[in-house]
Amino acid sequence: MRRKLIPALANARLVVASAIVAGGAALATTPVKPDAAVFAPPAAIKLDGVPNIPQALAADIAPYGEFFPTRFVAWHPTEQDMLILRRAGNTAQLFLQADPLGKAVQLTKSKEPVRNAMYEPKRGEYILFSRDVGGDEATQLYRLDPKTLEEKQITPAGELHSAGPWNSAQDKLIITSRALDRNGKREQASVEVFAVSPLQPEARFKLATLPGAGWTVLRWFDRENRLLLSQRESATKSLLWSLDLATGIRALIGDGTSNQDSSSDRWLYRKKFDADFGKLSRVDVRTGERQWVTKDIAHDVDTWSVARSNKRVAALINVNGGTQLRLYDDELNVLAVPALPPGLITEASWHRNGRDLALTIESADSPGELFSVDVDSATVTRWTQHAAVAGTKRPFSEAELINWTSFDGLNISGFLHRPNSKEFPGKRPVIISIHGGPEGQSRPGFRGRNNFFVNERGYALIYPNVRGSIGFGQKFLEADNLKKREDSVRDIGALLDWIKTQPDLDSSRVAVMGGSYGGYMVLATSVFYGDRLAAAYNAVGISHFVSFLENTETYRRDLRRSEYGDERDPDMRKFLDTISPLTRAEKIKVPLMVVHGKNDPRVPYTEAEQIVRKVRGNGGAVWYLLAEDEGHGFAKKANADFQFAVMTAFYDRYLQKRSK
Repeated sequence: MRRKLIPALANARLVVASAIVAGGAALATTPVKPDAAVFAPPAAIKLDGVPNIPQALAADIAPYGEFFPTRFVAWHPTEQDMLILRRAGNTAQLFLQADPLGKAVQLTKSKEPVRNAMYEPKRGEYILFSRDVGGDEATQLYRLDPKTLEEKQITPAGELHSAGPWNSAQDKLIITSRALDRNGKREQASVEVFAVSPLQPEARFKLATLPGAGWTVLRWFDRENRLLLSQRESATKSLLWSLDLATGIRALIGDGTSNQDSSSDRWLYRKKFDADFGKLSRVDVRTGERQWVTKDIAHDVDTWSVARSNKRVAALINVNGGTQLRLYDDELNVLAVPALPPGLITEASWHRNGRDLALTIESADSPGELFSVDVDSATVTRWTQHAAVAGTKRPFSEAELINWTSFDGLNISGFLHRPNSKEFPGKRPVIISIHGGPEGQSRPGFRGRNNFFVNERGYALIYPNVRGSIGFGQKFLEADNLKKREDSVRDIGALLDWIKTQPDLDSSRVAVMGGSYGGYMVLATSVFYGDRLAAAYNAVGISHFVSFLENTETYRRDLRRSEYGDERDPDMRKFLDTISPLTRAEKIKVPLMVVHGKNDPRVPYTEAEQIVRKVRGNGGAVWYLLAEDEGHGFAKKANADFQFAVMTAFYDRYLQKRSK
C-alpha cells in the first residue's frame, strides 16, 4: 500500500532613485512619495538612472511571470513518490508529488529558495535539502521531517557545503566544506571532507583535507577506508583518484569526469573526450578495464543515470542543443525507448527499482513537466500538468536552428524565435541573448518571460552558441580559451552580418543581452560593434578580467584561470587588461542597462559599479539596478518581476525607434 506523508499544518513601497557616489562603493538612495501609477521596486532593489516604470506596463507583463517551472529532485527509496522543486510564492520550494497528476504537497516554506534535496536512502524517513541566504552561496544542509515539516540545520554556518555519497550502512554520508572569504584574497583553496550522521550532526569527524578546489567525492568505500575522488582542472580535463584514508596517499585512476550516480562496488561510469566528443564509458575500478557505452555516437553526452539494482544506464545525448535519450542494459545492449513528449529532456534519474526512469521535459510551450518511463512495459506516465496561464498570448514561438559562418570559417549555430509575421509585419527588431559559462549552451527550451518580447512586442530573439559553448566537442569548447577570448566576440559580429541578410530582421534595431560571462560578451560586443547596436543589457557580468579573478571566491579562481588565463603572469595580466571592457569603456556609446546582486560571490557587484561609473564618466547612458538580497542572478520572483519590467521599458525606449 502506498504510504502518504501528511505535512503539519501589503507593505507600502518607496520608489527609489539612487546615485553612485564618488569611489563607486556605495549607493545613495532618495525615497519619493508612492505613486499608484508607478511600479514600485521591492525594498531590496536600488535604482540609479532608471526612470519610473508605469504600473500599466507591469500589469501587461505580469502573466508572463506566472509560470511554475518544475524540476525533478529525487525518488523516494521504497515508494513511487517524487520530490520536486517548484515556485511557491516568491521562491522555489520543495514539494512531494505522491501520485501522477495528483496535487503536490509543499514541504518547505522559506523566503529563501531550496537548491537541491535527497531522501534518506534506506526508508526515506527524512529529507536532506540545501539552501543559502540572499544568493550568497554559503550553502547549508538541513534535515527535514516530512511528517512534521520540522527543519534542523546540520552544517555550521559560513561555509559552502555539499552532500556526497553514503556509507555502506547508509546511516552516514560525506559532506564537503569549502571556506568562503568574500574577497578572494586567500591564494590556496581547499576542500574539507567530513563523515556525518544527519541524526547526530554534531558528532561529525574529518576524513581528509584536499588541496585545491575542484574536488568531488564520488564513492565512500568505508569498509576499505578509502574514497573515490574526482578532481576537475578545467572544462575539458578531470582526474579520478583513489584516496587511502589511513595513509593519506592518493592513487591516480585515470581521467574523465564522473558523478555520484555513476558508481557501484565494481563499475565507475565516466565521461571522457574521445574523437573530440565527450563519450560515456564504464570502467572497472579495480582493474581499469574500460567498456564504451556511447563509443559510436558522434555527439556529447550531457549526463547519465545508472540504476543500482540492475545497472541499467540512461544517457542524455546532446544533438545540436536538443537531447536524445539512450537506454542500455547491464551488458550495454541498447534498449528500446518509447515515444516521449516533444521537448528538451533536462534530467533523467532511475528509481531504485531499476524499472522507472524520471524525466524532466521542457519545450517552447512548457516550462517543465515531469514524466516517468516504465522501461519494462515501455509506458510513459505524466506526473505534472501546468494549467495555461491566463493573459499570455499563445502559441509561443518554436526555436528554429540557424547557422552562420564566422570570420575564420568556423560554423556557428543558434536558435531563432520569430514573431508572428501577420501580427508583426515588416522588419522586426532583434534581441541577441548570449549564454554564460562560458561553458554554457543555449538550448531549445522554455523562454519564460522572454515570450513577452516575441508575442507582445514583436521582437525576434536569437540565442547563439558562440565558440566555447559546450555540446559541440572539445575543439569547439576550447576555441575561446586564453588569448583566443575575443574570437567568440567576433562570432557575434558575424551574427550581426547574418541578421543583415534576413529580409524579416531589422539590422538597425538590434540589442544584445547576457548574464555572467554573457554579460562580458555584451560589454565586449558593445566595444567592438556598438555602432551596430541599439541597446545592451548586462546582468552580473565581468567588466575587467583582472579585478574579477582577484576578487572572485578563492575556491572558484583556479578553474576560471584555466579558462581565462592566470592574472599573476605579467604577460597574461597585460593581455587581460587590454581586452577587458572597462579598459576600453570610452568605446561603449550604446545605451546600457546593468543589473547585479550585491551578494554575488562569483562575479562581485563591484564589476557592475566600475563599468557604470566609467561609462557614465564618458557621457554614456546607463540604467543601473542593484538587488541587495540576491547573488549571481535573481532567485526571488518579486525581484525578477521588477527587473524584467525595467528591461522591457529599456528595450521599448531603444528598440521601438524607426529603422535608419
